[in-house]
Amino acid sequence: MNNPRITKKEQGLIKGALRRVFSRSDLRNAVIEASIVKHNNPDRPKVKTWCLCNVCKKPEAKSYMAVDHIEPLIPVSTSFAEMSLDEFIDRLWCVIDNLQAICPTCHDEKTAIERKARKKKK
Repeated sequence: MNNPRITKKEQGLIKGALRRVFSRSDLRNAVIEASIVKHNNPDRPKVKTWCLCNVCKKPEAKSYMAVDHIEPLIPVSTSFAEMSLDEFIDRLWCVIDNLQAICPTCHDEKTAIERKARKKKK
C-alpha cells in the first residue's frame, strides 16, 4: 500500500474493514461449519453448538471460534504497509485448505509467535 496520501491510521482502518467483511464471508462460515462436533458440557448448558479446535483438539463454543490463516495473512517477512490491497485481499480470501478453525487461546498463542518472528525480521 504505497499511496503516500493514505496515513498509517487510515491503513489500519482499511485493514480492519476488510477483516470485518471477511468475518461475515461464506468462506469463513464454511470453515466454522466444517469444525462442528457433537459435544455436551453440563457446566455450559446454554451452548448448543460446539466446534473442535484444529490445534489443541478441544471443543469450544461456536461463537468463540476464530478462523486462522495457517500461512500468515501478512507474511512474517513483510508488513501490511508493504503489501498491495489486491495481495492482502487475495491472501485474506485464500484457498480453504489454508484456513483452520481455532480456539481463542490457540489463536492468541499463534499470533504472538508470528508477531515475535515479525519483530526479529525488522
